[in-house]
Amino acid sequence: MTTPRRPKGQPDTPSAPRASRALQRQRLIDACISALHVHGPSKTTVEKVVAIAGMSPGIVRFYFDSKDAMLVASLEFLAAEFESRLLEPVAALARDPVEALEQLVELYLGPELASARKVSVWYSFWGEASSRQEYFDICGTRDSKFESLVRDLVATLIERDALPHLDADAVALGLIGVLEMLWQGFAFQTESTIDRATARRRAMAYLRSVFPSSFTRRRGSAIGGPLPASAYRTAAQLGAELEALFRGAWQFAGLSSELATAGDYVTLDGPVERALVVRGHEGVLRAFANTCRHRPHPLAPALSGHLDGAIGCALHNLGYELSGEPRGATAGGPLESLQLAVVDGLLWVRAGTPMPAPQALATAHAEVSSLGTPSRTEIVVAADWKVLVEHWLERPASPSPTGAEFEASGQTCSSFVAPHQLLVSGPDGLLVLQAVPAAAGRTRLRIHDFPRHAAGATSASRPPLAAEVALAEAVQRGIESPGYVPEVLAAPPPALADFRRSIARLLPGGSRNSGD
Repeated sequence: MTTPRRPKGQPDTPSAPRASRALQRQRLIDACISALHVHGPSKTTVEKVVAIAGMSPGIVRFYFDSKDAMLVASLEFLAAEFESRLLEPVAALARDPVEALEQLVELYLGPELASARKVSVWYSFWGEASSRQEYFDICGTRDSKFESLVRDLVATLIERDALPHLDADAVALGLIGVLEMLWQGFAFQTESTIDRATARRRAMAYLRSVFPSSFTRRRGSAIGGPLPASAYRTAAQLGAELEALFRGAWQFAGLSSELATAGDYVTLDGPVERALVVRGHEGVLRAFANTCRHRPHPLAPALSGHLDGAIGCALHNLGYELSGEPRGATAGGPLESLQLAVVDGLLWVRAGTPMPAPQALATAHAEVSSLGTPSRTEIVVAADWKVLVEHWLERPASPSPTGAEFEASGQTCSSFVAPHQLLVSGPDGLLVLQAVPAAAGRTRLRIHDFPRHAAGATSASRPPLAAEVALAEAVQRGIESPGYVPEVLAAPPPALADFRRSIARLLPGGSRNSGD
């Protein structure tokens, strides 16, 4: 009978005999691991291996030069499996050390790597490693890679959560010791008696005891529960918030009535950009980036005032018309324009591609025209901006953080404009608070105080914000203490829950965690 020829141009495929040989070799390795589990390296024989594999003794010589070569191949298989199933996938998650460590615990204690059979074989080889260099090298290399991975993840988490009192080597050694202790327990059990769920809980309890805020952050996140401590005190988190929440956000700048004549202006030193709003000669209001092009200082340094027909920087000989067009020899073109929206007499500015003003900017602050000359001040608060915002959103029945005068009137109206602005209107006027991030854990609380003419109030009659600031700073100190553990005691108000979820999405791994 003639064997059919492979058609011309058809690619070669792996031969069946070659695939069969690979399967037979792996079958012997699996049988060898089972024999090692029962007998240990010194008492494992070729006869015992082939008996488990159901193969003839002679076939072993086809794949391995000796029994020792078969034992080394079995250990190499376990080491390669440990690397591909644990070291590589966990290292791929290194950007989020919390998720990586959780996955490390899950895989290290899982049935694929931590079966009673495989664990006992690892300890058997380690027991004879002092007299066999091959065993020592393979086991030592595996342990060295594992220790390095754990240490790197712990060090990243310590740096991210700003916990300089912790020592990465000591914490990593503790976690490895916990996992090794649990493995030892597995080695003396059968698969049916191993309680993996309890083992995982014990390992995670160690991590929670060292990093209480990081390893409890998923609890209650679906209802907008408390955020981990790292959300309030790390530069990386603040950078993510500035980019995702503040860049392009609408910022309150003042009232249109403040800019009565050409040259009148207000400025805004925002979290991402500085803004200048000015009325032009033709009566048009415009907004520009309030920044010198040579050095990043404001062109108009005051919070409000009057420009004598031009915008300029005397230091660098720059001059611009109130329309933003360059004057004389000023190079570089016109000033950068910002989007300006006038809603209910309130001025809002933003950078970026023009977009319609959202409905959230419309207020219920009636009689804006009756507001008098404003007072603008700033307070440096030793607390993260989110602490202030959470306090504003946590008390819907008493949204004004400035005292009882609005509350007693029964006519208080407050509205929150994301991500960081609270507008409070009452019989005495309009108060606008902006929690401007200054640094991780630090805020510039900007206060726009507009008294109402009819009430005869002045900015001096406003109650102080000292109590609100003191509370925020006390909360920040509590968050930064090593023992802080966020707890879910009750569902927060919807606005607060939404705010926390918007922040949770920006945490490392937050896109996955926010829906837990």
